Amino acid sequence: MNNDNNAAQPLVFTPVSLSQKERIEAIRKAYGNTLYVYTFASLFAWKESEQYEICFYNNAFIIKSGTAGKNAYLFPCGADSDKKQLIDSLLAYNEPDFYSLTDEDKCFLENEYPNRFAFEEFRDEFIYLYDRKSQVELKGKTFKNLRHNINSGRSMAKEWSTEALTEANIERALTINSKWAEKNSDNGLADITAAQCALENFSQLSLWGLLFRADGEDAAYIAGSFITPEIFDLCFCKVLNKGCDYFVRWTLCANLPAEVKTIDCEEDLGIEGLRINKLSRQPKELVRIWKGSYN
Repeated sequence: MNNDNNAAQPLVFTPVSLSQKERIEAIRKAYGNTLYVYTFASLFAWKESEQYEICFYNNAFIIKSGTAGKNAYLFPCGADSDKKQLIDSLLAYNEPDFYSLTDEDKCFLENEYPNRFAFEEFRDEFIYLYDRKSQVELKGKTFKNLRHNINSGRSMAKEWSTEALTEANIERALTINSKWAEKNSDNGLADITAAQCALENFSQLSLWGLLFRADGEDAAYIAGSFITPEIFDLCFCKVLNKGCDYFVRWTLCANLPAEVKTIDCEEDLGIEGLRINKLSRQPKELVRIWKGSYN
C-alpha cells in the first residue's frame, strides 16, 4: 500500500532503496521525528543487516524488520492519522510488535488502542545524547577522566592528521573498516556490513566524516549524518588502536559545523564495554525506548 487510500488492504512492503530518500526524509522532517533509526542514512545502511522493508501511506511510512521477528515493525513515522491507518491495517491481518517507541509513541498506542499492547522498557536501546559544547570544552571535574582518556589517545602517536571523508579517500576508510573487522570479530558488534554500505554510498546518503592518520598511517575513520542541522548522528567509528577512540570522537566533536548542538551516539545494545564507554563520556540525556507487543 503505497498511495492507496484503502488502508483496510494488507500492507505491501518493498526494499529500502536510494530512490526513496527524498520521500522518507520529507516525512521524517515534516513531523519532527529525530530518532536516528528513522533517518534515511540509517535505514539504508542497515537494510541488509536488519532486513528492512518499507511501506508508505500518504504522509507516513512504516518499516518491517525481518531480523526482529515475523511481525516486527518500527513504530510508524509521520502524520498521526496516517500512522493510525497503517496500524489498523496491520491489526487486521496479524499481531504486530512495535520497536523504537519513544514515550510519546507509547502514549499514542495507549490512547488509540487501550489495553491492546503490553509495553517493555528496552534499556539496551536507550539513545545517548551528548551536548556538543561540553564534549569539546571538557570543563570541570565531571570530565576529568574523559580528558585523561583523550590525552592518552592523542599521545599514542607523535603526529596526527585529519582530512574530510570524500569520494576521493573513501577506499581508505573501507580498508580501515576491513582491518577493524578482522581485529574485532568477536566483540558483539554487528555493524560492519552496515558501515561498509554507508561508506560505499557516502555521497548519496549525505554523510559527513573524518579520516585519521597516525604517524603517516591510516588509523581511523568516523562518520555520521545530520538528523537536523542541530543534531548529528554519529553512526560509525572505527579505530584500529582502541586506545585512541576517545581522541577520535573528541576531534569529531571539535570539527563539526558550528550549528551542531547535540550529538546522538545511538544505543549500547547491552554490550558491557560499549555501555561503559558511552556512560564515561557523560551524556546529557538518555532517550527512553520501549517495545510494544500486541496482547
